[in-house]
Amino acid sequence: MKLMMVLGGLLGFVVSLGSGLSQEGTWSGILARACVSALLAGCLFRWWSHLWLRSLQESNRQRRDQARLAAQQKAAGAETPDQPKVSAATHQP
Repeated sequence: MKLMMVLGGLLGFVVSLGSGLSQEGTWSGILARACVSALLAGCLFRWWSHLWLRSLQESNRQRRDQARLAAQQKAAGAETPDQPKVSAATHQP
């Protein structure tokens, strides 16, 4: 998460600095806005990466649970004797 916060801060700083330079503002104003933008973008990226990692972990947990359930059902199905399968084509009037 630290990497995402640093990446977000850097991205926010660069974007804000670039837009400030394109508007030809004062250096003190540009740097102040860039610092605030870096803080906000860093916090936003940290929050987003936390949600993203949590959803990936939840997805992996669900996939693992489904595989475990399928293996249990397969094992339970192998223990019971085979029952004859009835189909409509075998019906005799």
